[in-house]
Amino acid sequence: MTEPSRTPDARSALFAGDDPILNAEDDLLNRSRLATAIADEVQAMNAERGAVVAITGKWGTGKTSLLNMTANILREQEAVQVVEFNPWFFSGTDHLIRFFFDEMARQLRSERSRKKRLKDATANIAEKFNKYSASLSPLKFIPGAGSILDAAQKASEGISQALGASIHEQRIEISEALGQLNGRIVVLIDDIDRLTRQEIRDLFRLVRLNGSFPNVVYLLCFDRKVVETALGEEGLDGAAYLEKIVKTSVEVPPAADEALASVLRTGMIEVLAGIATSGPGADRFPDVFWQVVRPLFSTVRDVKRFLSSLTLTVRSAGDEVALPDLVALEAIRVMRPTAHDLIAQHVDALTTVHGWQTGTRNQTVLSADAEKVATVQAALPSDVGRALIKYIFPAAQLHTENVWHGSDSLQAWRRDRRVAHPAVLRYYLHRELPSGTAPSSQVDAIVYAVGDNHAFESALAAIPDEYLEDVLDRFLAHVDGIDSSAIPASIVTLLKLFPRFSEEPTGMFDFGRDYTILRPVRKMMQRVDPENADLVARAVYEATESPYARIRFLSLVGKRESGDQIISPELEEALRADLREDLKSAPADRLSSERELLGTVVQAIDCDSESGEPAIASAAVPAVTARLLETALSSSRTNTLGSVVVNSEDRIAWDALISVFGGETRLSAAVEQLKEHIADQEVSQRLQRAIAAFDRYASGWRPEEF
Repeated sequence: MTEPSRTPDARSALFAGDDPILNAEDDLLNRSRLATAIADEVQAMNAERGAVVAITGKWGTGKTSLLNMTANILREQEAVQVVEFNPWFFSGTDHLIRFFFDEMARQLRSERSRKKRLKDATANIAEKFNKYSASLSPLKFIPGAGSILDAAQKASEGISQALGASIHEQRIEISEALGQLNGRIVVLIDDIDRLTRQEIRDLFRLVRLNGSFPNVVYLLCFDRKVVETALGEEGLDGAAYLEKIVKTSVEVPPAADEALASVLRTGMIEVLAGIATSGPGADRFPDVFWQVVRPLFSTVRDVKRFLSSLTLTVRSAGDEVALPDLVALEAIRVMRPTAHDLIAQHVDALTTVHGWQTGTRNQTVLSADAEKVATVQAALPSDVGRALIKYIFPAAQLHTENVWHGSDSLQAWRRDRRVAHPAVLRYYLHRELPSGTAPSSQVDAIVYAVGDNHAFESALAAIPDEYLEDVLDRFLAHVDGIDSSAIPASIVTLLKLFPRFSEEPTGMFDFGRDYTILRPVRKMMQRVDPENADLVARAVYEATESPYARIRFLSLVGKRESGDQIISPELEEALRADLREDLKSAPADRLSSERELLGTVVQAIDCDSESGEPAIASAAVPAVTARLLETALSSSRTNTLGSVVVNSEDRIAWDALISVFGGETRLSAAVEQLKEHIADQEVSQRLQRAIAAFDRYASGWRPEEF
């Protein structure tokens, strides 16, 4: 969206809450021409017996704004005296009549608003209105003095009867004075439809009784349906009654699509100015705006309500949620809250990506999800409901158009921070990142740093360990955008990250966090030109020091169970041979902290427990023995059906240990030597558990087979 030229005044008008505009400079819907036409009609119409003009329209359509512009034009005319009457200041029929004529007299005497051309005439008329009001009620209305009026009721009634003739005469005098007025008085009455039923009836009785004063034009503003309902009663048609009073009326036209879209678009630009927002989504914004957002609005008041809340929403979530999605969901929340509530209730139905193969159970789930998606669509205009699924929740197209999306799409949605991904939608709804989820700014940091290896390493180092798995998982979706020249160095940097992951599983279904490193590494190697794959792989291997990182890298690029292979068999064989010899002769200080040492040795070396010789020269060194024991330890986790309690039992890779040490005797001797070595030392809890498990196995214990 490009920013249009807007003045500060235009911005303040758009963000003035529910307040109507006060002048034509703030006219956002190009209605000033209509205001001019109404003002011309008010001045030109025959008002020898008075006139009543109505500006009608539904709530929020801009009636008051149109009235204000019309009034401003009339105030500029020397032959027009504008009087504003606020019906909210009265209570009761008697009070209404007194207040109306008092207010007429006060404003006609006002030096600030009186016109030179009408000064003497309006002053005379004001005096007559003042006397007329006094005659109508000898005891002036005093707020809070209801008991005094009640006490004086009898005396007041007598005086009123005595003044009956003079009231009639005063009306004649007022009519004659108004008839000689070289101009006209325009009485503005707004917000009639916000009064109570009785107050509306009282007000229109007042207009009907006094609407025949010559050269007085009433300019009324109201919702026709509300007023007709209030005026109607048994045996009386409210619409017919209104027609007898109002001779000329104009319905506020609905906002033109283009004009309202311009107002909405301008407002969003001003809201977003200076606020950090998520970059992705610019290509989707036009479709989302025109097909999801714009159809929800019909008045400027709707737009103002939306803009007043959008600022806070963008500030709180703009860096974690794609802007098109934020705007769409916030528009729905403001304009269709029921639909928004349904979205919050049906997150899974709207965001779950299903596989092609569906069993009976999955079919049941799909049917239930389809019903939920249908309820969300039903809460919106039909076209908006369809567009919402297409542009905001594409996974749900499975239920509406039989369009399937796979895991690649899910990764892309997470990358682009779309609410199509359940984690992003839940963040939008709750404004809280789940435990272990990194702020998107940290993902951005490593993506932007790729290509500058020092910057890439620094960006990764700055990420707290508890966020690293999530960041790398989300980084996977950005791999396709990495320049091919940056791939080798990026892979080497990623392979250095294994030590930052704990070897302890975090839960019963934790299958290893290392795959968050291995997946982007493999994806990058798949992007390498096959002719250069061997060259790149060798460079990565030689720049990687850790045997564990090397063996995992070779398992990715070498021959796999599926049969595919990125590097040549010859290179794989040569690199595995190099790794094997390297491990056999590696010094103890290099292996004593190696990740998953036992598994690495078993995979790299053809160990033979019958040989009587250890697979690696430093196996019996206490520090290496300790590391082999620690990496042989695992936990078997079970729980009883219906219970949340997880039972854990330590296990040792007994056979693998024997093969690496070259027999049980050598293994036992090495462990005893280790025990003597650490007798007076404080060791890790993991090593303590490993030694305890070893002792159980050495005594003949074995886990039960299921």
